[in-house]
Amino acid sequence: MAMVIINTTSSVTDNNTTVEMATASPSLYPYEARIGVSCVWVAAAVLGLVGNSLVILSVIVSKKLRTVTNAFVVNLSMADFWTSLSYPWQVVAILSPGAWPLSTEVPCYIAAVQFYTGLGASIYSLSAIAFNRFMLITRTTTTYRRWYSPGKVSFMIALTWVIPSVVFFLPPIIGIGTFGYDPTDNTCSDKDGHARGSDYNLAQSLGLYPIPMLVIVSSYFALYIHLKRHFRKQKRRHTRYDNRPQNDESGVAVSTVSFTIVTESTSMATLDMARMKQRTISRQQLAITKNLFMVFCVFFFLISPYFISLAVPSSRKFALYGATISILNSCVNPIIYTVNHPHFKGVLRSILRCSYSQIPEPSDWLKSVLSRNR
Repeated sequence: MAMVIINTTSSVTDNNTTVEMATASPSLYPYEARIGVSCVWVAAAVLGLVGNSLVILSVIVSKKLRTVTNAFVVNLSMADFWTSLSYPWQVVAILSPGAWPLSTEVPCYIAAVQFYTGLGASIYSLSAIAFNRFMLITRTTTTYRRWYSPGKVSFMIALTWVIPSVVFFLPPIIGIGTFGYDPTDNTCSDKDGHARGSDYNLAQSLGLYPIPMLVIVSSYFALYIHLKRHFRKQKRRHTRYDNRPQNDESGVAVSTVSFTIVTESTSMATLDMARMKQRTISRQQLAITKNLFMVFCVFFFLISPYFISLAVPSSRKFALYGATISILNSCVNPIIYTVNHPHFKGVLRSILRCSYSQIPEPSDWLKSVLSRNR
């Protein structure tokens, strides 16, 4: 009888163990798919850390890049670098067998913080860049400088980090969701198994996505309208200038107006030079704006799927794949700067070729380093 009881107890224990093992790994994704996804995360980590380090280094070594707009660009690179630091730990989570494999979950907590705050800082940095371009091109120099004093720029950059931090930390503090290792998604993120996990997902989606996207879209749309009107007026002005009536060449009273003609010709030459210089600056600003708009477009198409999966509970099976698409943004921006940005392009190429002496407007730190190596 005792043996029967022991066997029954053993059987119950075995059944409980089987149930626990079965519920310990409720992953939505097969292991083969997670291996492929982890390879993408590893590649993104390497490219993101190296590429964004080069963007930050380029501003350190060249004074030419130290503009207000580039302050936000560097902040964007720092956010991408910060996000990329979480990717190795995310790979550990993705390949884990349904439970965090280490003795402590602290690295997973840190990775979750890095991923969400960095992602949010990237979005808000892009909104700050879009609004900056709108103000720079559509407003007077005095108004622009009033808006973008060093103190106000520092405050704006601080906001790009404070808002995502509040969105990420506040809900768990008041009992809405929690973060750490999520066995459903096999990621270091918010835990879907929490009683209010869906509310936490919705809070993140609403706090990090719609407002900055509205700022970005409205800024670039208003900028497009302004530039369209500007070039239309410029075209009309050139048409009037080309169609102006010609002077009579009969020779009457030529000697009496010769001084006036010379003076007018000189002033027109000076005016044409000023216009040509202004056109060059305008084209350069337009090229920078197009480049930054391209950064936004790439970001929009890479990030949107993930935030949609957060907001729509029925699309949770896409969350890991959406997150994998979104991390590609961290390594794409430095490539865009290298290929298209008229200022970053030259400096980054000089750094990659180790031609530090050819860097335009070298910083005092770079000058001291170059003088020591001579």
